[in-house]
Amino acid sequence: MRRVFTALATGAITAALGLATVPAHAATTDVNMSFGMSYGNSTTSGTIHFTDGYTATVSGAVHAASGQRRICSEATNGDYYLSGPCSAWASAGGANQPFTFDLRIPLPGGVQRVYLTMYDEGGSGVAREYCTRNGCTRVY
Repeated sequence: MRRVFTALATGAITAALGLATVPAHAATTDVNMSFGMSYGNSTTSGTIHFTDGYTATVSGAVHAASGQRRICSEATNGDYYLSGPCSAWASAGGANQPFTFDLRIPLPGGVQRVYLTMYDEGGSGVAREYCTRNGCTRVY
């Protein structure tokens, strides 16, 4: 009788602990992270929505104060690299160019880091930052 009770108690504890664990595909929680960077008077800002699954959605706008500017995205999870989409070009004197990118990495933890790069009309990266669920860091 004692062995049966111990086995049942151990099984109940194991089951309870198993229910409390996070599935392998999930990250901690959904997080909205604000981003923003500038190059001279050209700017971009917006929000990255990291899901508790595999994806991150980047929404924002780019403003060109001179020439043309656009924003391109990339995502990583460890050594896994994903080259994401770019916004349309914003032109000086024109309207801000809105953008929305969906990034997906089908690995445990999904998208862990999002890189955003501002390019000029010559194709040179003029500003870059990366964002995680904990904040954003300017690279250049």
